Amino acid sequence: MDQLRLALRTLCRAPGFTAAAVLVLAIGVGGSTAVFSVLRSVVLRPLGLPHPEELVRLYERPAGTEARWSFSGPDYFDVSREGGVLASVAGVVAAQQTLTGRGPPVQVRVARVTVSFFSTLQVRPAFGRGPGEGEDVAGGPRTAVLTDSFWRREFGGDRGVLGRTLALDGRTYEIGGVMPADFHFPLLRQAEVLLPMAMEGREKEFRGMYWVTSVARLTPGASVRDAQAELDVSAPRIHAQIGEHAGWRMEAQPLLDDLIGPVRPALTALFAAVLLVLLIACANVASLLLARGMARQRELAIRAALGAGRGALVRHLLVEAMMLATLGGLLAVLAAPWVLGVLLSLAPSDMPRLEEVHIEGAVLAFALVASMGAGLLAGLAPALQLTAPQLMEVLRNGSAGTGRWRARRALVVAETALAFVLAAGAGLMIRTLSGLLEVPSGLAAPQRVLVADLDLPPSRYPSERILALAQNLMERLQAEPGTRSVALMTSVPLDRRARPEWGFDVEGGEAYPPGQSAKAEILWATPGYLATMGIPLVHGRDLAWSDVRTTPHVVLVNEAFVRRLIQQGEPLGRRITHLLGPGNDPWTIAGVIGDVHTKGLDRAPGPLMVVPLMQYTVPGLRVAMRAASGDPMSFLPALRADVGALDPDLPLSAARPLSQIVNESVNEQRFQMTLLTVFAVLALALAALGIYGVMAYSVAQQAREIGIRMALGADSSLVLRRVVGGGVRLALAGVGLGIVGALAGTRLLSSLVYQVSTTDPLTLAATAGVLVGSALLASWVPARRATRVDPAVSLRAE
Repeated sequence: MDQLRLALRTLCRAPGFTAAAVLVLAIGVGGSTAVFSVLRSVVLRPLGLPHPEELVRLYERPAGTEARWSFSGPDYFDVSREGGVLASVAGVVAAQQTLTGRGPPVQVRVARVTVSFFSTLQVRPAFGRGPGEGEDVAGGPRTAVLTDSFWRREFGGDRGVLGRTLALDGRTYEIGGVMPADFHFPLLRQAEVLLPMAMEGREKEFRGMYWVTSVARLTPGASVRDAQAELDVSAPRIHAQIGEHAGWRMEAQPLLDDLIGPVRPALTALFAAVLLVLLIACANVASLLLARGMARQRELAIRAALGAGRGALVRHLLVEAMMLATLGGLLAVLAAPWVLGVLLSLAPSDMPRLEEVHIEGAVLAFALVASMGAGLLAGLAPALQLTAPQLMEVLRNGSAGTGRWRARRALVVAETALAFVLAAGAGLMIRTLSGLLEVPSGLAAPQRVLVADLDLPPSRYPSERILALAQNLMERLQAEPGTRSVALMTSVPLDRRARPEWGFDVEGGEAYPPGQSAKAEILWATPGYLATMGIPLVHGRDLAWSDVRTTPHVVLVNEAFVRRLIQQGEPLGRRITHLLGPGNDPWTIAGVIGDVHTKGLDRAPGPLMVVPLMQYTVPGLRVAMRAASGDPMSFLPALRADVGALDPDLPLSAARPLSQIVNESVNEQRFQMTLLTVFAVLALALAALGIYGVMAYSVAQQAREIGIRMALGADSSLVLRRVVGGGVRLALAGVGLGIVGALAGTRLLSSLVYQVSTTDPLTLAATAGVLVGSALLASWVPARRATRVDPAVSLRAE
């Protein structure tokens, strides 16, 4: 206790030093705590379900490809009846539906789930019940289960909600239960209402639609390898029901690994980056402690002369460092919720498990360990240096030699090297993002296009009514002032939502082995799609309103389709078969359109087909309007009014410019770049502060020598170059070490960068230039101070 009181009094006597050290440590501990909370919730923490290690995700894998698809309805039923190692199989489909009867119509996120969903996950509502046996069949009872957040928002937390009704997409559901507040399941895509999956028609019978996300629970003690062995036996028997599926496989993947696999490298790299910031903060505080200790050399020497052993002196200095770390940790914990909020606001919205991220006990424990570790790292080296056996020389000679001066320079070099590694990583991500934004999307002037979602409930909108609505709505919108073109479509290029890929055969195309076929992304659209999206027609013809069910079926294909699937000969007139099930073939290629990036700017355009909505009608549409000039969002009031005039129960949602969709397609890279850049700027600032501190101390120690040199004829420019050169030499030493570290450390970013090597010479050279420039600026102020030393004062002192 005496040691604590003494350390506290000592720190209070130097408030500026104490505030600087606490702030530096708080930055390092706070940043690492916030990133760790995300890493723990998303990657490290098991799913919040009973026995999560028993859960697996099931996939179809077409023969000869690396693609993984969800199950078709019939395949789901076949696998769920197999039994064996797969004790229970559940199906999930996330969607949006229109909620009516509770004010203006709005779209809500729903999930259609099989009755087995609750038993497979081993979860149950907090009160009420879930769908019972037979409620996920066509014509069965309709029971809705609400999430806790939806229940509180829409019903004010009223427990009398059970038995009341909910109207979704024109169908009425009875509310059966409410899920617990802590229930989260990433495959629900943040659904607010769970509905029974009542398959009927094509959903239940057609094996060409792969739309059911399938999850299974293994029997206790079984492994994923056991499940895979069982699927390897059952899959050929199931796929034999369609000759084209010979050679297809079914795969089982651990559910958590499947969910977080795509984001694990990015979060790991960010956590490594923030730990580097923490190390730099420790080095910076160690340098401050060493500098302050050098000013206290006489005090420490007197303590030693009075009988204090080296151990007692080391403990005293370590207590001071740990007290600084404790204060820094407390400040970091207080700021952590705010930092975490900023972090989550920058994160891509489709990152899994974001809703589970919060400050919890494990995160606070990490903050405590990080604080204590930082205090130990920052305080140990200065304590050992300042209490070295040469301490008594201070009483005899007034100085303890140059060892501590070398230690401070070594710390600055280490800071600079670590800052170089971080800055190089940030530079790579900056180049990645700038490179992606320079990739031509294939869309002309997307900033002039308004896009909005228009969900048409299948129960109220059969095919004929969809077509009538499409024609009437497009006529109204085309008549709005300033409208250049209008279209309806099922998907928008670069929208991050999933898009279907379909198998088919092309007349005169490549002959595929049994079980394989050509594959392409498919979308449905009305005439005006190309003009509205700004996609060029290369040759052939565009879609026309005369393309109806009774006329020969046509499709548009892109240039990537021609390159990969036709290769030789004229594509126009080629016929496509086995595309949309029996009774819909053939489809004739009527036109070739320009390539457009659909899945990401970092992914080359793949084969794409555009099917006329008038010949094969589907719900779930998006409406797009291209403005002749100006802001397309000015169309939104007119769009809402025109939709409301045709059907007041149809909501519009997610209205935004097409350019925003293009911009959001690189949100993941922007998130990584922003955080790495922030960490790099902090590291550079700390490194520059370290160089400034060393050079300022050097000038203070050499003031008399500098004054004498100037009295003997040295001009100020020579003194300036000497001091600045000392700072630059420290920076160059750090850059040299940093290059070695960057060559090894930036490999963590190899899966994240685009069209740039992790050892890119330009990035490394630019990073070195920034660091050396920072050193120049950091050394300039002490250098200018050195040139103002009065030679007369120095001579009188001699």
